[in-house]
Amino acid sequence: MNVNIVKGTHDIYDDDARAFEYIEMVLKAVAEMYSFQQIRTPILEYTELFTRSVGESSDIVRKEMYTFLDKGDRSVTLRPELTAGVMRSIVTNKLYATKDLPIKSYYVGPAFRYERPQAGRYRQFNQFGIEAVGVTSPYQDLECIMLGYDALKLLGFKNINLKINSLGDQESRNKYREALKEYFSKQIDNMCADCKERFNINPLRILDCKVPADQEIAKNAPKMRDYLTPEAKKRFETITNTLEEYEIPYEIDDSLVRGLDYYSHIIFEFHYTTENGLNVGAVGAGGHYDNLLSEIGGPALSGVGLALGIERLYAVMKDDNLLKEEKLETDVYVMPIGEDSIKDAFGVAQILRANAYKVEICLENKSFKQLFKRAENINAKLAVIIGENEIKNNEVVLKDLHTQKQVTIPLKNLLGTLDMMFDDKEEEHDHCSCAEDIHHE
Repeated sequence: MNVNIVKGTHDIYDDDARAFEYIEMVLKAVAEMYSFQQIRTPILEYTELFTRSVGESSDIVRKEMYTFLDKGDRSVTLRPELTAGVMRSIVTNKLYATKDLPIKSYYVGPAFRYERPQAGRYRQFNQFGIEAVGVTSPYQDLECIMLGYDALKLLGFKNINLKINSLGDQESRNKYREALKEYFSKQIDNMCADCKERFNINPLRILDCKVPADQEIAKNAPKMRDYLTPEAKKRFETITNTLEEYEIPYEIDDSLVRGLDYYSHIIFEFHYTTENGLNVGAVGAGGHYDNLLSEIGGPALSGVGLALGIERLYAVMKDDNLLKEEKLETDVYVMPIGEDSIKDAFGVAQILRANAYKVEICLENKSFKQLFKRAENINAKLAVIIGENEIKNNEVVLKDLHTQKQVTIPLKNLLGTLDMMFDDKEEEHDHCSCAEDIHHE
């Protein structure tokens, strides 16, 4: 039986897995620097959560969700994004009543969208994000933007172009929808089927159409900025003025509407240009929302969020040489010489592991050539060689696999010698006096 991987999914292992872990580690560290705490929500949620929160006019709900009936005939969905689950958790656990506001959460985990697989985009993908709920201040929006900017900088991204737009408050959007409907009503018969459907559900979504001919029509559509209420305009200006004050370059993009229906006021995307001048598009995005929590049964609390795709970041960083080499380094490779030495070697390996050393051991009878080839493959720093004579004399041979120097030492001194050698490597990037015998043997 030949079992293949599900289309649109991928395995992540070895060096790639370590690179993913590195990216996630940096993102988590920045989130915690801004005092966000981790939240983990289920992969599976009731479908209604996404139709009510993400919005029925979004492509995610209309085309991309993995939805099915469970054995109780309840409609459930594999989460297409993680924000809705965080909001549901806040309501379910009444966090809005038991925690100080804002509730600041970060998450990382898989999401699922049934879309056409392409380079760097998968049907199962990993997403990192943050949500801050409960404070209406535009500075909370700014904090979210700056967190994303800092995270990308720490990952090595240099040429970051922050694109922003304002969708205004409810009054602003109502006026703007009417202006869009009037404009597109004269053009809609010549536009794609999706745009015709969006025209009736949410005309703002037409601005997000990817069909070139429709994009040309949308270029001359009314601009949101001309329909902002004075309050919405003042909020947007606070954000732009502060970005300038902190010397964060930005571009106002009137066509930016984002792919989800729950946004209001500021929305943003981080675009990246490689060292070779290639614009790879968005690597992260987010925005403010006013009614998301109340739409799923919670109180009327505003929030702001940001999400970055781990696969997307990894692909861009790999192509632009932003990833440091994430090779697993083995501290010690224990080499038993002969079948009868394996038991004693196994005991040594366990002692070293109990003292926090990264240890590999050969559990088969291999030749010296095979043993040292394996040590090279696993990038081992030192070898501990144990044979019949070493067992008889309670000794081990300690070999530096970089300098090829070796010394025989009492087994009882092995742990102390390793501790001094590795302490010295961390402090001086060289061997300490106890290890100098290896060089001079």
